[in-house]
Order: sequence, then structure tokens, then C-alpha cells
Amino acid sequence: MIQRRSVLAAAAAAPLLGGAEDAAKDARAAMSPAQLALFETPHLASLRPPLRLDYAFRREEAGKDPVSDTIRLAVRALADGNGCCHVSPEFLTGPRALPYPPASNFRGNPLLLFALDRDTRELSAATGGTPTWFRNRFRQALATAAELRPAEIEHDGRRVPASVITLSPYKGEARAGRYQHRFYAFTLSEAVPGSVHAIRAELPATGEAGAVVESIAFAGTARLAEGAG
Repeated sequence: MIQRRSVLAAAAAAPLLGGAEDAAKDARAAMSPAQLALFETPHLASLRPPLRLDYAFRREEAGKDPVSDTIRLAVRALADGNGCCHVSPEFLTGPRALPYPPASNFRGNPLLLFALDRDTRELSAATGGTPTWFRNRFRQALATAAELRPAEIEHDGRRVPASVITLSPYKGEARAGRYQHRFYAFTLSEAVPGSVHAIRAELPATGEAGAVVESIAFAGTARLAEGAG
């Protein structure tokens, strides 16, 4: 099981030293608005577990058939009733499935951790670079070069406030190959259960390689039986 700490710290493999509350506060104070919005906001706090958050995954690549899949997060209250929540993921299905362990008492939505972990592993496999290098580059860009702007999205038939975070974390990095042109957009809204409305990664066509777009979009919720799972 992934134990309690911020998603950002887990994604960067750098937990807060000592675990002291003052150190945690100092670390959050030093974070950029984009970091705070993605990884230090209690995205699950307004949920009423047990329930399941459903997301639609889609990959579109020039010259190939699109790929559609599902991601499901089973959200349950912690056994001790202190904090939120215990999240069991089903991240994609069939040959694409990734066996991520449950996450407990994260400050943010652990979907972000799982999605970014998968992304860095895919980039590592495609380029021969290490997942750690891609994670660190992403973290650095999120701290120093990400843009956060207010927006509106359509949800449940109405327009609701949202925030959009955009960044190109590998820009100018020759070792990333064509992925130095990869662009990310994260759309968050308190009106959406779990707060994550969409995650989108775009890679433009370069040379003989076609454009690629991957997205994860909120698809709904489902009630779960009390005490099951």
C-alpha cells in the first residue's frame, strides 16, 4: 500500500524528511501555485465514500486506430475514520493494465500520481532514458515553468469554474528526443467529484512520426456497497 504523503513527494520519490508538521508546512509554502493545485489540494475531501470514480482513457495516434480504455478508483473511508481516503485503483484493463497498489490518505487525487508514473515509464521505454530523469524534469517544470489560469468547463449540463495547468516539461532537452515537444494540460474543478476533470498530453508530428494525443477524462461515479472490497 502507498502510505500517507503528498502525491508530489511520492511522484518525485522524495518524501518530506522527518515527517514533521512544520517541515511539511514549509515545503508547501515553497511550492508553486501549479504544484499546490495538483498535489497539495484535498481533491477527495468532499466525496461521500464508498463510491467509485470512473475515467475514460483515449489514445489517438496518426495512422493508427484509436485506443479507448477505462480507469476506476474505488474510494472508501479510512478504517480509523481519520482523514480521507483509501483508494484502490484499476488503472486500465487487459494487456494495458498497470497493477498500482492502493493509496491511503493522500492530500490530492492519486489518479495524478498513477497517470504521471505511467507516462514517465512510457517515455523511458521510448527513449532509453530513466523514469527518474523524466519525473525530475516534470517536477522542476511544474515548480518553475507551469502556467495556471482560470477557466470554465461543461459539467452536468452547466458551466462551472475550473483551473487549467499547462506545461512543456522537456522543452529544449535533446535527450528527450521528439518528446521535448510534449505538452500537458490538467483541468481541475471543485464541481467534479475527485476534482480531476481531464488530463491531456499532446505530441505533435515530427519527421515521419505522427502526432499523438492521450487523454484521461472524468466519466462519472458509481456507489459501492458498504464494507465491500
